Amino acid sequence: MLNLKNEWYEAHISKKGAELHFLAKTNSPNSLWTINEAFWNRVAPNLFPIVGRLKNDAYTIHGEPFKMTQHGFARDMEFEIESCSESVARLRLVSSPSTRLLYPFDFEFIVEYTLTESGLEIAYCTNNTGTVDLPYSVGGHPGFALAGPIEEHYLTFDRPFSTQRHLLEGSYFSGETMDLQVSDRMALTTALFERDALVIKQPPFTIIHLMHQTKGKLATVTCENWEALGIWTKAGAPFLCIEPWWGWADEVSATGNLYEKAGIHVLAPGKSDRFAYHIGL
Repeated sequence: MLNLKNEWYEAHISKKGAELHFLAKTNSPNSLWTINEAFWNRVAPNLFPIVGRLKNDAYTIHGEPFKMTQHGFARDMEFEIESCSESVARLRLVSSPSTRLLYPFDFEFIVEYTLTESGLEIAYCTNNTGTVDLPYSVGGHPGFALAGPIEEHYLTFDRPFSTQRHLLEGSYFSGETMDLQVSDRMALTTALFERDALVIKQPPFTIIHLMHQTKGKLATVTCENWEALGIWTKAGAPFLCIEPWWGWADEVSATGNLYEKAGIHVLAPGKSDRFAYHIGL
C-alpha cells in the first residue's frame, strides 16, 4: 500500500489496479467499505480501457476479434509507482505483450491521487503512445460504507434536476429510459437497484452527497465534466458506489466495432486526455 497523509485526510492505495482502499479524515474511520467477498471483491476499482460490459465480452478492431471482460483489465494489473510524496501519488500502467492480447494498442494510463484540505482528487491521464487512434473509456467505481440499511440513506445534489435514467437489460443498455426528477433528495431503497445500476448520462449536476438520516453526510463526490454517473449496490450489501464515468456499457444493439461503441473516446497518436473527480468527507 501507498499511504498518503496531510493535515486533514489520509488515503491508502494499492499498486494492484492503483485501487484506493482507505480514505478518512485524520483520526476518523475509513469512509470506504471493507471488502466482503460475499457481496463484492473490490473497493474502488479504476475502469480502463472500457467502462461497463461489452456485448458478449467481445469486440472487433478492423474486423479482428478480441475478448475483454467487464470494466477492462486495468483493475487487475500491477501498476508502477511513477512518483509518490506525502500527499500525491502517480501510478502508471503501460501497454505490454499481455495487454496487447486483450487490447491491441500502445498506451500509458496514469492514475493520480492528490490529497488536499477538502479531500482527495482522483485523476485519469491517458496517453496514446502508438501510431493509430486509441479507442477507450475510463471511469471510477468507489464504494462507500453505509451506516445501516440502505433505506436509512438518501442522496442530495447541488441543484434540482429533471433527467432520464438509462435502463439496463442484463449488463447492457436496452434503449429504455425512465423519467427521473429530484427537487430535494433521492431516497435510496433496494427496489431502486432491481435493474442493476442507476445510470444517468450527461448528469445535469456536479455534486452528489451520500447522506444518512441521523449521521448526516457520509461522502461527497464532485465532478465538473462527467459524461455519465452510475449509482450501484447489491441487495443487503453495506456499501453504495457512486461512479463517475467517461464512457458506458454496450447497448443491446451494439455492432462490436470498438471505434463505433457508444460513449467511446478516440485519442489521436501522441495525444493525451485527463479526467478527474473529487471525494470529500
